[in-house]
Amino acid sequence: MTSADVSTRPGPRPAIDEPRQVHLVDLTVMPSVRYSAVLGYMQAAAQADPELAASCSFTKHVYMKAGDAFEGACAKVLDALDNPLAVAFTVYYWNRASSTELARRVKERWPNCRIVLGGNDVTHQQDAVFAEAPWVDVLVHGEGEIRFRDLLRVFLHQEERATAEKELAEVPGISFLRTDGEVETTAEAPRIADFDELPSPFEGDVWSDEDIARSQMLVYETNRGCPYSCSFCYWGTGATNSRVRQFSMERIKAELERIIRVCADNTRMFIADANFGMLARDVEIAEHVVELCQRYNKRLLVMTNWAKNTNGRVVEIASILYKAGLTGAITLSAQSFNAEVLQIANRKNIRVSHYRRMQTQFRALDIPTYTDLIWGLPGETLVSLLEGIEEAIASGGSPVVYPLFLLNNTDYTHERFRDEHGLRTTHMPCDPGSTDLYSDVVTEHSRMPFEDWLTGIVLRLPLTLFHKCLLRCTLRVLAETSGARTVDLLQLLETFLREKVEDPVVAWLMADYERAWREPDNFDAKTIYGHAGRSMIQEEIHYQAILRRMVSDEGRAARHARAAVDFLYEALAEQGRPLPDRAELDRVTELDMAAAAVFRAGITHEAEQHDIAVPAPMYEVLRSYGDVPAQSGLASSADGLVHGRVEVPEFRARYPFSPYTLSVWHASGRPLHDVNISLTVQQLPERDMDEDEADAVSHIA
Repeated sequence: MTSADVSTRPGPRPAIDEPRQVHLVDLTVMPSVRYSAVLGYMQAAAQADPELAASCSFTKHVYMKAGDAFEGACAKVLDALDNPLAVAFTVYYWNRASSTELARRVKERWPNCRIVLGGNDVTHQQDAVFAEAPWVDVLVHGEGEIRFRDLLRVFLHQEERATAEKELAEVPGISFLRTDGEVETTAEAPRIADFDELPSPFEGDVWSDEDIARSQMLVYETNRGCPYSCSFCYWGTGATNSRVRQFSMERIKAELERIIRVCADNTRMFIADANFGMLARDVEIAEHVVELCQRYNKRLLVMTNWAKNTNGRVVEIASILYKAGLTGAITLSAQSFNAEVLQIANRKNIRVSHYRRMQTQFRALDIPTYTDLIWGLPGETLVSLLEGIEEAIASGGSPVVYPLFLLNNTDYTHERFRDEHGLRTTHMPCDPGSTDLYSDVVTEHSRMPFEDWLTGIVLRLPLTLFHKCLLRCTLRVLAETSGARTVDLLQLLETFLREKVEDPVVAWLMADYERAWREPDNFDAKTIYGHAGRSMIQEEIHYQAILRRMVSDEGRAARHARAAVDFLYEALAEQGRPLPDRAELDRVTELDMAAAAVFRAGITHEAEQHDIAVPAPMYEVLRSYGDVPAQSGLASSADGLVHGRVEVPEFRARYPFSPYTLSVWHASGRPLHDVNISLTVQQLPERDMDEDEADAVSHIA
């Protein structure tokens, strides 16, 4: 008997005529998802027990919970119930309220049904859970596969709640509400030591081929555990904080073979390891994924949590997947570049020098990267946030700024820690428009007054709108010539959007974006979606609406760009900074506008072509930072200009506007790399690579 089998096994149960129903529920925020890794493991572990396999029938429910979809999900689950033995929910912060509400409705209709909750958000939260949802019978802490199997054994043999209490008290790793109203918590359960003892959800009838093929997202684990202990992360402090436990390579290869053989083309596969690329064998896993995709003629979009201290192995794996067309932007994880903030967070971060070197290596391979920054970490100030954004931009990267959510079972949620750092939170949507995705957002601490927090959070919109979408090349040339920080130029552009933009719709949307963060309960959905369109994905909706307004007409896009550059040029002139020749800068802006056509193609469904002529020294600056593709370097003609043509590929004209704009927000989409830049004159000789670039290319080759 292994550590995973520590429980009291009841005696044989008399034969029953019909198997008892067991229902497993995952209410998701992701559209077109039919597969849940958690539910698959739970069913596989239970069915591996011969008695449970004979006595129970299992039904999995994976449904969207957003908006009106919740009522439909409730109806589907309730209609499927017929005197169920148990209904179990996997719970995260995004579905806690909806899961407990559905559980209440189940209990109301079937009082004898056992309600079981588990998952990150409710682990070790027994007092709060039973206070807010007294209809819940059992709460499972930590890894739930083996515990759920043990619970089903108890439920089968002890139909009455009162008579089951003695047996429940012997199941480790759970809390349950006794008939006297008291919460009882049992001894902590050991983690699963040998994953080969955990049955595979890809064997037998747990998931059918149809289930896998119909899901646009598949979550897959190759290991569990995280050696780091970041204070803001559930992985580090609440769940694992332990050695990494690995599934066997034989099992991984067999499971991936089935997944890729039966999944639909263009399925997203999320490798849910905490640090993919940390282990040497991860290279072999990536190579196996590529080989299977080639064998079955499939293209997947592989996403993952890359190793925290990004290393040469991550570069190698990223190159393997990127060359095969299986991955997008790679995370260079930072969260903050401030040493004090990282110390408070108990995080050993990538060194700045190493971060810059990694950016250079990825740029040499033309692999996009993005840098996560969390705004609101204790110790962070508005000044240090701006410094972090500038570090990412100046290194040729793409910063993505997220607000800090307080996740249960992390150090940041401890009362002592919150008092020490003066943390204040607001229960609000994670971003305006995502009204079904609430969390406790840190909006103030001892080093960050609320107004500073608001300034930093609102800056995310011009950061994405101008640096990633509309004026990336123009901003680069202005910063290089004037010596101004790009982040300061973006702050000026925020002022432009609020006070100087001539389009009243854009001005209103920008003002409403700030208002939505300041007053989250007053989100004007009707007006926002009137400008954005109902077909928009409900994420960063103000950004999408402004961008759509600006680019939907070519002339309007040019007028907005001209006005924004006028504003920056005048502001820098007032500061007495050196400036580029305005006519030459306008040629760079024309390059930006040519790239903006890729957004317009998602609206008009027409593929445009634009001729460009950029001053050669400015184009070389853009090429050195990776703002334009490295292979598109051009020789200047007699007029000193680099000539070429920007062409939006036909397939881009069929790609919807909203998904693409969000891919750019998250730095996977890159407008100037997602169009074709064709050459009209002789290419420049390859520029000399520095040592880091040469090492990266030779290593991958």
